[in-house]
Amino acid sequence: MADGEQKVLRAIIQTLEGPQWEVNRVKEWDITIDISRAADRFVLDIANAGGNYTDLFDFGDKVNLFAEWLAGGGRENILSGYIDDIDESYVPGQGNTIRIDGRDSGVFVLENDARPTTHKTITLKDMATGILKEFDIPLVYKGPTIKINGKQIRIGQNGWDTIEEHALENDLRLYRIDGKVYLGKFEPATDVQYTFADNPQDAKEIPYLSLRRKKSGSSRKREVWAYGTGKAKPLVKITDKSLPEAFKRRMVVSGSKTRADTEKAAKERMARNKIGTNEIELKVRGTRVIRPGRWATIIRRWGPRGYTVKWVIASVRYACSVSGGETTTVICRPIEEVLG
Repeated sequence: MADGEQKVLRAIIQTLEGPQWEVNRVKEWDITIDISRAADRFVLDIANAGGNYTDLFDFGDKVNLFAEWLAGGGRENILSGYIDDIDESYVPGQGNTIRIDGRDSGVFVLENDARPTTHKTITLKDMATGILKEFDIPLVYKGPTIKINGKQIRIGQNGWDTIEEHALENDLRLYRIDGKVYLGKFEPATDVQYTFADNPQDAKEIPYLSLRRKKSGSSRKREVWAYGTGKAKPLVKITDKSLPEAFKRRMVVSGSKTRADTEKAAKERMARNKIGTNEIELKVRGTRVIRPGRWATIIRRWGPRGYTVKWVIASVRYACSVSGGETTTVICRPIEEVLG
């Protein structure tokens, strides 16, 4: 077995009242960690449960998920989160099955509406810090000083959307790596890099079971037009010059009263359109802990059309099913398209 490959998933659940339980009969799971999501989701199926797990566990309980070396020697954290839903079923003669569905700590930013208020003047950093600190989520700000004038936080607007709205308007990105929220120009973490290969030639190269390369142009637009809503109704046109002129696709969106705000609306829409248009999906055997937000070198040696590319890991999915066994799926994108 290759070094670093994990084979056993462990779940420790801590109840709201304090007691915690280690669950060793997780038969199927689906866990996705994505740097562009406010909250990562996990689903666990526990087999042959003794019954009444819906009384033992409850929504809001904390779940810690680990990958444990098959031969022992310690655990590596995959994700920690909180239970949203519990679904327990029972079939006479076959026993109980319980499904736990939950999300990580980002759920608090999604499920808590931002406090309605009007800021006469506030910086983007201070606004984002104020929203996230309520939930003890650290913010790493990597952008310039941006002042927001006359900002009204509307009733029913959640914290993540409030921050992301102004990030995209100013050509900045909101993303998560290892539980921290970053706001600014995207930069991959440099603590570790991965190499995936169809024909590994040294111990550092991770063999993959399959590779799927995808290019999608359905959401790409060469031009975004934004019409203002003020008396002058200024028209702003944003062009993606990385696309050829023959790529004649245009989107028209609503702007704002001022030309500056209308231009921000056009830039935001253009940024969203570029997310995930180029992807490489790798499937790796076993539950191998791979951290999103890092560089990945992808090598295809076999076949007449081999290549080597260096892209960024955007998401990792850990899954186990009766039919497919344990697999780790890695989604990589070019750095300029990781978040749009």
